[in-house]
Amino acid sequence: MTVRVVTYNILVPILANRPEHYTKCQIEFLQTDYRWKLIQFQLEQEIIHHDNTIICIQELSLPLLPKLELFFRRLNYTFFHNLYEERHKDYMGVGIAIPVSMQLNSISIIKIGDHIRSICKLREKETRLLPEESNLHQDVKNKLTEPVADPWETAINRRNTLVCLQVMINNKSLYIGTYNMPCLYKEPDVMIIHSSIVKDLMFELSDGQDFILAGDFNIRPQDACYQALTKKDYSDIDLPQSNIYEISYKRNAAQILKSAYREKNGIEPVYTNFAHSPQSPNFCETLDYIFFNGHLSVTNVLELPDHPTGKSYPDETHPSDHLMIAATFQL
Repeated sequence: MTVRVVTYNILVPILANRPEHYTKCQIEFLQTDYRWKLIQFQLEQEIIHHDNTIICIQELSLPLLPKLELFFRRLNYTFFHNLYEERHKDYMGVGIAIPVSMQLNSISIIKIGDHIRSICKLREKETRLLPEESNLHQDVKNKLTEPVADPWETAINRRNTLVCLQVMINNKSLYIGTYNMPCLYKEPDVMIIHSSIVKDLMFELSDGQDFILAGDFNIRPQDACYQALTKKDYSDIDLPQSNIYEISYKRNAAQILKSAYREKNGIEPVYTNFAHSPQSPNFCETLDYIFFNGHLSVTNVLELPDHPTGKSYPDETHPSDHLMIAATFQL
């Protein structure tokens, strides 16, 4: 028995409709209606041509949610989702769609920042100085040091949410999770915190059973976060310290993930994200993954291009700046 897992960052409309950001894209290809037709077609092909297809979506948005609900209902699917961002980001979120015929045993929706807060304890405040001493002390401190954001506080304040389902396929249990990592390249400590905690949470939720974790992780194969997720006892990375919280959490370096594309092809895709913007000219990197753990073997992966076409995605045939990726697993 096999299961097909598809993951796709479909790019929220409020970010797509920015010609000043996607400066090398034709405006008509940034329009939601045009992009939706392509997204719908790509997803439908995966559902039609494969058995037990599970769809993971990132950058789900309020404008596209009704369309996706109707699309999945038409194909006899149930869509579980969580919108967690604010209005100026189209209430961005994630979701998982499964066939209505697939047995569903449990649903977990975990806001990672809230989970981090639950395992952190505020440090006791330092002994208070007299008012005049305190003011003098603060003035000197302000002149000598620049304020630095505490990475744990930043990690707590992120809204990113993990959605995880437990399904039964041919009487075999499978946990399937999807996540969109905070895009904080300039704050790698925050990404280390989130990636480690999401990985360890999947092990905790699945409790020794097979699981798949798919999504946009905003990390490259050469990054330390990726190495920490996939290399056992990887030691070239440490969780950051906090000046605000006492941290009891320790990442489990012995629990690691396998990547479907690397297991099947011996290497990750050449790229899964391609876009040109003033801030990131000609950005072309692999950021999306289908990770897994347990007694699963990869029998097939969706073939991806070796190099991008055009000047930037979205374009005539690519409705998002991300590629859809997919893998078939033998249970």
